[in-house]
Amino acid sequence: MHNYYNQNTQNQYLIASIRAKREQETYLKRICFLLIFGLVVGSFYLWNHRPVSLSTDKGFLALGILWIGFFPSIQYLLDRNRPPMPFLPLMGVFYVNSFAVPIFSSEKLGIGRWSQASVSIQSLQLTLIGLIGMVGVFYATKLTIWKQISPIKLPSYSLNKLINPIQTIVVLHIVFSYFIKLPSVDQLSNVMGNIGYGIFYIIWSRNKNLSLKNKLIVGSCFLFDLLIRFVGGSLANVGFIGTFMGIVIFYERKRIPIVLISILLVFFMTFNIVKGEYRQLTWFGGPYANASPIEKAQLFIDIAVKYYSNPNLNSKEDKESASASAMSRTAHIILFSNIIADTPQPIPYWSGGSYLGFFSKFIPRALWPDKPSEGIGNEFGRRYRYIGKKDYSTTFNLPLIAEMYANFGAQGVQIGMALLGALFSLFEQKLNSPKMGSVEIVIGIGILYSFTSHEWNFSLMFGNVFTVSLVIYLIFRFILRQQQAQKNVV
Repeated sequence: MHNYYNQNTQNQYLIASIRAKREQETYLKRICFLLIFGLVVGSFYLWNHRPVSLSTDKGFLALGILWIGFFPSIQYLLDRNRPPMPFLPLMGVFYVNSFAVPIFSSEKLGIGRWSQASVSIQSLQLTLIGLIGMVGVFYATKLTIWKQISPIKLPSYSLNKLINPIQTIVVLHIVFSYFIKLPSVDQLSNVMGNIGYGIFYIIWSRNKNLSLKNKLIVGSCFLFDLLIRFVGGSLANVGFIGTFMGIVIFYERKRIPIVLISILLVFFMTFNIVKGEYRQLTWFGGPYANASPIEKAQLFIDIAVKYYSNPNLNSKEDKESASASAMSRTAHIILFSNIIADTPQPIPYWSGGSYLGFFSKFIPRALWPDKPSEGIGNEFGRRYRYIGKKDYSTTFNLPLIAEMYANFGAQGVQIGMALLGALFSLFEQKLNSPKMGSVEIVIGIGILYSFTSHEWNFSLMFGNVFTVSLVIYLIFRFILRQQQAQKNVV
């Protein structure tokens, strides 16, 4: 006998899915048109309000970086077969924030050679050329040589039955990140923790009947994680987990999490300008170095409240100072310009020296206890005399594009950025495909997210990714195999 009820239910589900897909496409097209409109208006605004010291050619180059940086976002919003995570768009936004927008910022952004006024034309030209190369090769290889690459695939699973393993993963992340330090486990623990939070959110959003116990355990771990990141004084660590969850929410809800983005921006603008004073009190043996996390959080908040309660804060100079403080954190174009000015004279090309540490990353510290720690940030600072020769504690972030120039000059940037585009395209094919299931997608987001910011050197970004990815894949494969085995027994 034909089951008309089941057929009717399936038809209703199919109609609902088609309607939801159309609504999403309409929503994203509107966002795309708003983005294009904002780029046009924003470009005119930046040009008309550019600093007096900014020449016409520098201004045009910076606007070129801005438009090329946002091109992947426009393409992503218009693509009906878009990948779950806006991988390349996020990289483009990084270059906009770090290499284009700072050029138009306040005159108080820096002094001397560390101001945006000293940024060279060559640094902007190389950034624009490198960005075009990375974006162009990314799309070209995705449509040609990587086209037949299949995404990762895990054994079949039931999301609801993953709640206990995911809860365990989150708890272990807290334990091994903050209480028990083991060699070679830190990075794996951080990525696994993020993946755990992301999968839990998806399970919760699809099943509102989760037990209170599950919500309390995972929720408490998440809040504790945020607290420790906050009192650590590095606001980027809070931003990382917030942005990661924003990507997961976008994938699950099919809507840009405007509220979360607004909260992160307000948080960063509020605490960034006072973090220096907070660090003096809590870092390197300061009077609050041994205070509890709650006491440190209260101290950080009190410092911010005191600063913004200042009746003289509303002056134009203070507002510009706050804006410049936030901008200086990400203005990597200034460092890039200085490296170009200092290389190859008086500092000779590194000739690949900064990449040697990459090869030792494949050996776990458990097997090589005396393995040298990642120290390129400090070695780079001493090599370029940005810190004292005997200062072995201070580090300088060495962005990918700047590292390419420090090693091989302009050709290193042109070839290196194109190679990065091909490599990132391969990563997207394997870890960011709409053909993947929810668990695979969150795993992909957890692995790929660290590549969206290019403010670190190559070995720090890529050194552990292959080992960590393999271990994560094997862990989830084991968990899902166990789930299948239990199902077969039942």
